[in-house]
Amino acid sequence: MAPRYARPGTIPEAGEVWQPVGPTATLLTAHLVPVEAVRPLVPEGIEVVSVLPGHTLASTLLSYYGPGSTLVYHELVVGCAYVKHAGAHGFFVSHIYVDSADSVTGGRRMGLPKEMAQFNWNGAMPGEAVVIGPEGILVRVRYGRPLLRVPFSVTGGTVSVLDSGEVVHFKSRIRGRWGFAGASLDVPANSPLARVQLGQPVVSLVSGPMMAEMGLEFRAVGQVRRRSRPLLAPVG
Repeated sequence: MAPRYARPGTIPEAGEVWQPVGPTATLLTAHLVPVEAVRPLVPEGIEVVSVLPGHTLASTLLSYYGPGSTLVYHELVVGCAYVKHAGAHGFFVSHIYVDSADSVTGGRRMGLPKEMAQFNWNGAMPGEAVVIGPEGILVRVRYGRPLLRVPFSVTGGTVSVLDSGEVVHFKSRIRGRWGFAGASLDVPANSPLARVQLGQPVVSLVSGPMMAEMGLEFRAVGQVRRRSRPLLAPVG
């Protein structure tokens, strides 16, 4: 079935593909995190996959989606664990911050727990980004200039849970000129992200301008216990 793309400037419905266009830097990181730390963040019934004894793989994405995107906003995504359910594999997103209320609404339609935050970041390479929530700094991200950038696509899966308890899976693909770069994430002890115990990345990739498709092959893959209330309060 051909992808169904959301119209630019509209809030995507579940099953519609987002098309972000990043005119500046985009950072992807991978981390080894303790399974016991992230297990409480993943709904019961979804299996956390161990990639090393006692550890799973986590990931982060920091990007700005500019003119030409489905919606224009900054975003920080934290996939706290690599998981599987009913044969579907991908990252479970435990935290995701944006500075667009429309993006929050569209993300929650896909089971993503988007929240509003402030981004102090100009997308430069090398660069520093500070993401700020209602209670203060959530994370301070620093990254260097990427080396030997080459064009390729990074593709990954996401497993999420709708408020109904339905488990869904979708894929995302980011095309850009990627290179390895040093990066660090400093998470204050009082930040909600401290629960993930990200530590420092084992791999960091930085791209300049990029184009992406997010929400490809959106499908239901199962059911877990129905939530007694929405994961987050409605927006607006």
